[in-house]
Amino acid sequence: MKINIYDNSNIAESYSGVTTPLTYSFSRFAYQEVYKNFCRMMGVDAGTIARNEDMYSHMVVFIGYRMYYDLDNWYKLVSFLPGYKFNKVFFEKMLSVQKTRDYTGGGRAGFLERYFIILPRLIFQAFGILFSFIIMGRHIRKFNGEFDRLYDSLYNADLADMSMEQLQMQYFRLHEDLASRWRVPIANDFAVMVSAGIADKLSGRWLNGTNVYSYFNSRSHVPLTSLDPGSEMLKIAALIRVDPGIFEMFNKQNEPSLILSVLKDDYKNHPVTISILGYLKRYGCRSPNELKLETVTLNERPEMLIELLRPLVDHKGKNPDDSVRERRKEPEGHNALNPVKRALLERCSIWAARSIARREETRFRRALIFGYARTLFLAMGKKFIQFNLLDSTQDIFYLTTEEIFKYVKERRPEGDIRGLVAERKAELEFWRSVDLPRRIETPKSISEIEKEFRTNGSGRGERHRSTVLKGVVASRPGPNIVSGTALVLQEFDPSVDYKDKILITKQTDPGWTIVFPLLKGLVVERGGVLSHAAIVARELNIPCLIGVDCATESIIDGSPVNINLIRGEVYG
Repeated sequence: MKINIYDNSNIAESYSGVTTPLTYSFSRFAYQEVYKNFCRMMGVDAGTIARNEDMYSHMVVFIGYRMYYDLDNWYKLVSFLPGYKFNKVFFEKMLSVQKTRDYTGGGRAGFLERYFIILPRLIFQAFGILFSFIIMGRHIRKFNGEFDRLYDSLYNADLADMSMEQLQMQYFRLHEDLASRWRVPIANDFAVMVSAGIADKLSGRWLNGTNVYSYFNSRSHVPLTSLDPGSEMLKIAALIRVDPGIFEMFNKQNEPSLILSVLKDDYKNHPVTISILGYLKRYGCRSPNELKLETVTLNERPEMLIELLRPLVDHKGKNPDDSVRERRKEPEGHNALNPVKRALLERCSIWAARSIARREETRFRRALIFGYARTLFLAMGKKFIQFNLLDSTQDIFYLTTEEIFKYVKERRPEGDIRGLVAERKAELEFWRSVDLPRRIETPKSISEIEKEFRTNGSGRGERHRSTVLKGVVASRPGPNIVSGTALVLQEFDPSVDYKDKILITKQTDPGWTIVFPLLKGLVVERGGVLSHAAIVARELNIPCLIGVDCATESIIDGSPVNINLIRGEVYG
């Protein structure tokens, strides 16, 4: 009996908690097409890709309105590439899966097939991948340039004047012009996995298990792109502090909408206003939960930016730009290695650091795709209202892309669309109250899994709460023990005070970066050593533990909390 394994340890960083059918269907198709193109780029033959069509269409699945990886399909994908035995270990480390999986991938080939067909093909493929790795910087620069040009063309189109058919064509342009080119960032993600995995393996062997991930930031030459929003906000806060009138307006706790109105009317040409409007233009789609199409963006609610600026105005935090210039440290025992080993470990670490930096560049552009897709679907939602099919533009998020485009094609609804939306809204709210596990192993179908959770409630069972929680040290910049006040958040909240707090949360995504400069420490339940929280914490020298199970349930908001960065523990 086949055991299905669904895991969201990694994908929950991008799609935390419940999400809507539109986000799932848009993302599922993106995964399908992107990874087909990635395999072509990595030299996988067309026959293998064609035979595994079902695998590509099920890289992600929807369980209880949450997104999960179908792990067997991911293992299968990795098996298409040379060096599966090693890549499998690197893959598991990157995805933070809770336990390994023995994936065989079918029957064993005969002697002639193995050595005269498969082996030469793998050797040729391996050299092609190696060459791609060598020129990856060029690939990424070319991708970024093409992306920016094509995105500008899409962005400047007036969606309000388009018909449903034109909006649909705009959607296909989005996929064909931008999403289809995403094979290059995915290839770079593969380079991150391999380079970081090799560096980790070498350091484990030569440096007595030292966690080399903590030292990748030492090889960074420039701040990561994901730090730019936080950097810009600190600069805006500094501009506010030097103008007494604007500073007083922020300090008097005026309504954010009033502050925005005064800035636009009375300080139209002031550097603060120009900087805020420039920030919204560039980073308006970069918000927490930025890959959920239903998430309201800063562009749509600029008042949220004012709320986030308030604590920064009173907090002369460290500029992320300065973090790179502050440190250059080596793992313990690094200098005692013989020159060959030291040089090899150094090169792998530099390769990993550069690959991570490139990944952060493309992640920003990924946010632009999802932000534009949201705008596009909201425009379709307005058309559905005009045709008396929906009551609110937001209701479009409870339909799938297939359902939307079926209506565009046939121009007649199949069934009661309003009733379907109402049913799915109720479903989403139900699943929001059910706590599903990060990993599900079962022979049952997804409908059977959901039926079981409906009957039994939470799939995690009774939890053992401890006064001392264990995790993995992702960043250890200074003292071995960091003490502070816990700020426990299940999800991002722009209105709370982050200043000098130790943030305890389930996971973060790049949209959280805007509050990172305020933090004294960070404890995250999910995510691995290459997750957003880990990477940004290292760059900003923020003490950080990851993989701390039940942290948001065991630690009380506002209570004193300590992080032990030697033992990887957090306690009251």
